[in-house]
Amino acid sequence: MIFFWKKVWLRFFAGMSLLFLSFTMATPAAAFFENQARYAFEHRWLPMLSDESPEKRFQAMRAFLVYPEWGLPVLRNSIMSPETENVSWQIVMLIGMLGDPTDVPPLLKLWRELEGNKRSAVWLGAMQRLYWKNRIIGGGSPKLTSLTLNYLENDLVTKTKEKTATLQFRIDNSARSPRFIRVSAHFWKTLIQEKLPSKYYWLPAGGRIESKLQSQFSAVEHTDDVRLDFRIWEVGRTEQLLHETVNIPIHKNSASSAGN
Repeated sequence: MIFFWKKVWLRFFAGMSLLFLSFTMATPAAAFFENQARYAFEHRWLPMLSDESPEKRFQAMRAFLVYPEWGLPVLRNSIMSPETENVSWQIVMLIGMLGDPTDVPPLLKLWRELEGNKRSAVWLGAMQRLYWKNRIIGGGSPKLTSLTLNYLENDLVTKTKEKTATLQFRIDNSARSPRFIRVSAHFWKTLIQEKLPSKYYWLPAGGRIESKLQSQFSAVEHTDDVRLDFRIWEVGRTEQLLHETVNIPIHKNSASSAGN
């Protein structure tokens, strides 16, 4: 009986020793494998996303989708690098699929800096997908707390019909979660009913943004003012969050609405 239990204990300690040995050997091996994986993503799969061959681009994208724990940090670093000049749309699309809402501000900043906003649908689609991943339902809507239009000083001195104006605005977000918004401005009672290109903004939780838009317009005959429609949408939704209408005198230095 004693001999039997002695054999059991010997086997037990032998098994524990093998388990401990395999664990200590696995840790360096795992670290080596991770380093090799990161190197492959940085120096092989990332450049391959811009390859001319569709097959190679597909292989690279599949690698990032299968191993996001290694691929996503590489994608994020690639758009944050100071040397970044041309970011491929494949990188943007992958970040949109694998990332989270914290990726929206750097993507938005980089997209604004691109000339001509190439592949806008891909950029906007990726940012919208990230935003709605963890979008918190409820909370207050953004509020327009300041809206001011200032004419260029030279336009007031000269009697030219064409006016150059800067539209300045401030939007506050009282919610405890960020909001991704689109802003649009439309001038009426002008020779050309000018609709300025939409601008996109990331409103931090409990924060605000201050920005401006510039426009040139010519008022129609026999009018002393122009009409401005200022609208705000939440990206991904069709209904407006806010619609402000202002009649702006064209012979005064400035006009404002939505006081502090």
